[in-house]
Amino acid sequence: MQPVTLTTARLVLDAATLDDVDRITEYCRDPAFHRFMPTPWPYEREHAIGFVTEYIAGGWRDDREFTWAIRVGTGEPLLGAVGLRREENGGANLGFWMGAPHRGNGYMPEAAHAAIEWGFSSLSLPSVRWEAVVGNDASRSVAERLGFRYTGIAPGEAPGRDGRPVDSWHAELVAGASRERKDGWPT
Repeated sequence: MQPVTLTTARLVLDAATLDDVDRITEYCRDPAFHRFMPTPWPYEREHAIGFVTEYIAGGWRDDREFTWAIRVGTGEPLLGAVGLRREENGGANLGFWMGAPHRGNGYMPEAAHAAIEWGFSSLSLPSVRWEAVVGNDASRSVAERLGFRYTGIAPGEAPGRDGRPVDSWHAELVAGASRERKDGWPT
């Protein structure tokens, strides 16, 4: 599949390019990535090049993972990324990150909502799952705002840096379900 551009009231979600590599490298060196994300550490420029040219491009090409750069307008600098990765059950897993200078502006819930709705309508996904390392309150807040139903703590899909399972929060959003906040989230 060719990359698809999505727009929201404030954002453009489009393909990351090599012009985004330096910004991706900068953002992925944030200590929060070391703590909560399975990204390489230390994060180097070549990791960002691979992210753009292999991971993102390959995901679209193979119709298995759909990742967008988040921007405030066409041609504007990258703020973060959001993506949907197909799962064997026919659903998808939502992943996202936002560069530190852009957190707290409501960009991620807006971008993730657009990606999820695209997945439900264009891919006919029955559901979207989310998970984050326990303690990643920023990610939890986004999933909660999007109307995900919290399903508990279990080992995450990605192992920790030491190779061992990492306790992660899990949640699910079913196609057609209410997007209102659900009770039961950890505080």
